[in-house]
Parts: sequence; C-alpha cells; structure tokens
Amino acid sequence: MTNSMVSAMILSDLVMGRENDWSKLYDPNRFKPLTSAKDLVTQNIDVAKHFVGDRISVPKEESADDITEGEGRVLEIDGEKTAICKLDGAVHSVSATCTHMGCIVAWNNAERSWDCPCHGSRFNYDGTVIQGPANEDLKEVSLSDKKKSD
Repeated sequence: MTNSMVSAMILSDLVMGRENDWSKLYDPNRFKPLTSAKDLVTQNIDVAKHFVGDRISVPKEESADDITEGEGRVLEIDGEKTAICKLDGAVHSVSATCTHMGCIVAWNNAERSWDCPCHGSRFNYDGTVIQGPANEDLKEVSLSDKKKSD
C-alpha cells in the first residue's frame, strides 16, 4: 500500500512538471546489473553455505532433556534434524527443515520462534508459519516414537 501511495505522488508530480525527491529511488532504470552482481553473489553464497553446512555439521551429544525452559535447539534424532523447544513446561518438536527451500531453521531466543537463515521464513514454536516465503508449517515430530541418534 505504501508503494502505491508513493507512486501516485511521483506520477502526479510528473504530470504537473514538478520535481519529486522519491523519483530517483523508484526509477525503473535504477537497477545496474554489474554494480549489483557483487551483492547478488555474496547473498547467494551465504544461502549456499547454510544449506550445505547445516547438513554436514555434526551435532553435539545431547537430548531433549538437556534443553532448558525458554530455549530451543536443533538435535539429530533417528538421523533427522529435529527442532525442539521448551516453553511453559511443555516440549514442542517439529521438523527442522524449512518448508520453503529445505534449509535448517535456528531458534530465535528473543522472538521465541524458529527462523530460517536462508530466506527469512519464520515459524512459531509449534511450527506454524509466522512469515514467508514459506507457506507450509513445519511438520510436527513425535519424540515418544524416536530416540536420540548415537
């Protein structure tokens, strides 16, 4: 909605022959591929590092019992990355694989949410989507059927 208001102001000033401070920022010709290439490559390398690094990392020897109240961690249980947190005395466990592109989520202590480091999706403690680009919830994982991998 804000972009539509800015564009209306820019267009009305253009029609009236007035200068508008926002016109350069919203100029469709502002994109310069060679200038932007460095940022594009840098950001995509960071995504690739998370995507690959999260899969080859060796988890510490710990279990859901090691997690304290208000904390969340990704543990490997039966060979699968599982996002586990303890809130209000209850243990919540969901798949740690983001439903957008498959990166491994990380616990955000300040927001008490699971955040994807690759593209910014955010999930509630129980795996429900808070913010996209992911549009599917994280799958619930039952810890009673699983045991910690050795």
